[in-house]
Amino acid sequence: MKVLILSANTGGGHNSTARALADQLVKQNIEYEIADTLAFISEKVSDFISWGHSYVYRKLPKLFGVGYRFEEKHPPRFIYEQCARGAEALYAELTEKKFDAVLCVHVFSGMMMTEVRERLSCKIPFYFIATDYTCSPGVLEIKANGYLIPHRMLLGEFVRNALIPADRMFATGIPIGEVFYEREEKAEARAALELPVEGRIVLLGCGSMGAGRLEKSAMMLSKHLPQDTTLVVLCGKNEKVYAELLPYASERLRVLGFTEHVSTYMSAADLYITKPGGLTTSEAIAKRLPMVFINAVPGCETRNFDFLISRGVAVGAKKWKQVAVLVQKSMRDPSLLEKQIEAMKLFTVHNAAEQICRMMVHDLNQ
Repeated sequence: MKVLILSANTGGGHNSTARALADQLVKQNIEYEIADTLAFISEKVSDFISWGHSYVYRKLPKLFGVGYRFEEKHPPRFIYEQCARGAEALYAELTEKKFDAVLCVHVFSGMMMTEVRERLSCKIPFYFIATDYTCSPGVLEIKANGYLIPHRMLLGEFVRNALIPADRMFATGIPIGEVFYEREEKAEARAALELPVEGRIVLLGCGSMGAGRLEKSAMMLSKHLPQDTTLVVLCGKNEKVYAELLPYASERLRVLGFTEHVSTYMSAADLYITKPGGLTTSEAIAKRLPMVFINAVPGCETRNFDFLISRGVAVGAKKWKQVAVLVQKSMRDPSLLEKQIEAMKLFTVHNAAEQICRMMVHDLNQ
């Protein structure tokens, strides 16, 4: 059996999902490849869209939100038509390398595979995996064999918004790396990262691209946290923010660039201040790490914000001053953190990547 995982370089989350699925396929002795969906149109198109997405996401979040809300009200046919341009090249790849199935971890890949199926009469089954806690615009355009969604409470939304038959949807959760299911001792994680074993650790991060006003927020928060608290800022790939914050680094304010040890930092922490991205929040939920959301980027993350807070696994605010108040309340009253942890225990679906791969194999063997 051979599986193609179709991702897109529009932020780190989709590629993280792809890697989580790939790790499970390896465990099940299934051959796989990961490909960038947009590269089937052209490498230049992929680079341009990835750069444009990153720039608007980080620099013009309000414009990002306007575009998202427009797509929610108008079927994104233009985007579908652009994705359709790569159908022939993708079909050639599928047939030449004799793939048996395709896992799509981005709306773009689901659209392109739909065009391959409908225009080129491709019979290879494909599965769409939603990576946000909402039915994103564009899912309506996808005609997949199966839809793997983040939570059972979203079944109705996907049926209403994307007209998907309920028997083709499965609430598996969002695929994350197995390392996030590991239960490391807090003291051991702190020692490994050379963080204070005593006191409290608060993480501040806004995804792999470092979105949001991290530099100003970190300085403000560091002044208002209790004396026994260390603030660790995860700047991701945002080198500008990292350079601006580094001169202020101290024992109580740790500044990190991109790191492969996010799981260990989560094990070491008592609280995580972050934007509500689908992958980041799923990792924190699996780690039982309480969260305070800052609603940094309008759009699908606004939907994540509302859904996850309504389930009790996080609290949040839209302004940094309000976030600081929530952080202070959480530090003063540990019972607030315990309530989130208990909600996370009820929320978590264990190892979504494993479930999805086993489900796909079962379907193919029917």
